[in-house]
Amino acid sequence: MRIKRFFKYFGISIAILVGGFLVAGQIAYHSIADVDSPPGKMYSVNGGEIHMHCTGPENDEKPTIIIISGAGTPSFLYSYLQEKLSETVRTCSYDTAGIAWSKANDIPYTAKNMSSELHQLLKTAQIDGPIILAGHSMGGIVSLIYSAEYEEQVAGIVFIDSSHYNQVDYFGKEFRDTLEKQDEEELTSLWWMEFSSKLGITKMMNNFDTSMSEIEREEYKMMESFDKWNPPYSTMRSMISNFNLSFEQGKDVHYDRGNLPIIAISASGIVSDDHLSSEIGGVSEEELSKGFIELHKDLAELSTNGRHVIVEETDHFSMVFNDETAEHILSLIPLIEEK
Repeated sequence: MRIKRFFKYFGISIAILVGGFLVAGQIAYHSIADVDSPPGKMYSVNGGEIHMHCTGPENDEKPTIIIISGAGTPSFLYSYLQEKLSETVRTCSYDTAGIAWSKANDIPYTAKNMSSELHQLLKTAQIDGPIILAGHSMGGIVSLIYSAEYEEQVAGIVFIDSSHYNQVDYFGKEFRDTLEKQDEEELTSLWWMEFSSKLGITKMMNNFDTSMSEIEREEYKMMESFDKWNPPYSTMRSMISNFNLSFEQGKDVHYDRGNLPIIAISASGIVSDDHLSSEIGGVSEEELSKGFIELHKDLAELSTNGRHVIVEETDHFSMVFNDETAEHILSLIPLIEEK
């Protein structure tokens, strides 16, 4: 009887704790602030609305720079780069469907579909060209596809630490197998992330995280708001599931571009000695950095008017906060004017 009574009260105690935890989670979830109004305008694309923010002087004699975000990255994380560029020339950034202020749709997240989405967006916004495509990460492949499909609009391409169609096979079978396993794990983790977000667990964990700086905390607050208002999980699952298809689409348009002004900008990759020992699929971070630099050189060589540069002391994302990156992008404009 004592044992039965013990388990009875033990079960009740556990139920109370779990119930209290869930209630606390929901309180935390519903305390998340509403999404701020978008800094740009909303445009009708594919039956939904896409957010695009344009800044800087309008000048028909100069091209407009279009920043194409890395896969799943919100446009506001490129605000520093956009601010620097727009001091000289009209610059636009945007959110693909399912990210930040742009609501999700049922169109698969592939590089080719992202190119089509951008074309419809620019058409709706009446931006006819000439344009410079500045693609970061997977946005580089989108840039290459767009420039093949809408050649007459594109005056130049900037690859910002860009993806490359051959970036997986380049490093060998073990590397490929490791990445495929990581993608499978990532797809599984996204379900748990979505589940924990809806329960308010993510919000509670962030509340107790004292390691974040004020800037990081503000960014997290914005991401929490978007996570509640426009959950990105279905978009991210589509993106990961279609990586290989996007690479194949990039391969199809990987051909000579004549004398089109092109610059491929690489991050140096190694920003401290702490990372030298890490590796993925038998490839060290140093080998990975050197390999991507070679792949970026290949992108620059698509044009007789192409060049490759490295921004020192930067990694894949910190380079978009570096003034030198903006200077390299703007260096295309005189080349375009000479043509």
